[in-house]
Amino acid sequence: MQQRLHHLDAARAVLLLLGIPFHVGTTATMILSPGFPAWMANPVLGVGLSFIHSFRMSAFFILAGYFSGMASARRGRRSWLGDRMMRVALPLVASIASLAVIQYHLKVMLSAAWTPGLYGWPLAFEHLWFLIVLLGFVFTYALRPRRAVVRDGVWRPLLGLDRGTWPIPLLALAAWGAGLAWGAQVLGLQDNEAVFEQELLLRYGQYLPAFVIGALGWRLKLGNRLFAFDGRWPWLAAPPLMLGHFLLDPLVRPHLGWDGDPAPALRIVDGALACALTYAMSLIVFRLLAHLFDRPSRAVSFLVDGAMAIYLFHMIVAMLVILGLAKLGAADWPFPTMQWAALSALVLGLSILMFLVVRRIPLLAVVFGGQRLAPRTRGDASAKTG
Repeated sequence: MQQRLHHLDAARAVLLLLGIPFHVGTTATMILSPGFPAWMANPVLGVGLSFIHSFRMSAFFILAGYFSGMASARRGRRSWLGDRMMRVALPLVASIASLAVIQYHLKVMLSAAWTPGLYGWPLAFEHLWFLIVLLGFVFTYALRPRRAVVRDGVWRPLLGLDRGTWPIPLLALAAWGAGLAWGAQVLGLQDNEAVFEQELLLRYGQYLPAFVIGALGWRLKLGNRLFAFDGRWPWLAAPPLMLGHFLLDPLVRPHLGWDGDPAPALRIVDGALACALTYAMSLIVFRLLAHLFDRPSRAVSFLVDGAMAIYLFHMIVAMLVILGLAKLGAADWPFPTMQWAALSALVLGLSILMFLVVRRIPLLAVVFGGQRLAPRTRGDASAKTG
């Protein structure tokens, strides 16, 4: 039996909450028009955003695949699907009906260029795409054959967790990333909310390998190795892959004096580098978290409970904060790196406050937190305070 991996709870919270500094930065430089000049010219911000983006969502979807395999095996396919409808589909529908509308109006206040909305509808999905893609993976996994078509031993080398197998996942992921980038060019697909169905299709293809890796980790009973891998190859592979990705990433290239968009051939190269990099970085991040969180933690439990609500609401908070700063003339303020860090902390704090409010209202806790209502007894209350 696999031992309890306490740091995976921390990983779920950390990976979602890392979206806060990412979206604070992108709101101030990409959504706001004109963006804050000092922020846009700050290489620390560009490299920082690229670094966060290099692993955050892939690592999250590895976790999603692993927990999907675990929950489906333990609860049964139908019960697991019902739980996913409550914890993923319901918050998605509620967010589209409320948060996406609010985000649209805030986005238009940040720049009139966003007035068209989504196909004429006053909606701005922004970070909500991840719930749609996650739901797509849930349905895909639910449709898997009940009996294995390929025996388990064939899949094991694809994870690169055994001695000498590390080139296999790197080459396979590089081929997948290059093929996805090439296919997007040939078909004219755009990673842009203006053509939302194309964006979702590309994101599904981009993060499908991560979900599969996580699901295989559960199926092959390799969770202890996957999430606390002590091999050296990720540490050796990540630096050159990261350097190559930085040189081709539109978030970094302007700080090198180059055009933000690389040539089509270089975009295919970046697709290969980025896809291989995400796995190496995910293994490193999981290993570091295993060192930091090796036992249960109340703080981690609190963040895990609130991660969904905090993540759903943080985009509105970030837009409001950036809008307020723009009104105060922050475009001319110095120390953009310190501003970025301080505003990210402020948005996190305000988002946590919103979660605390949501948690006290049962309907909102269910709708935006994906939490099930359960009657509390006196014994439960005393156990939590004892």
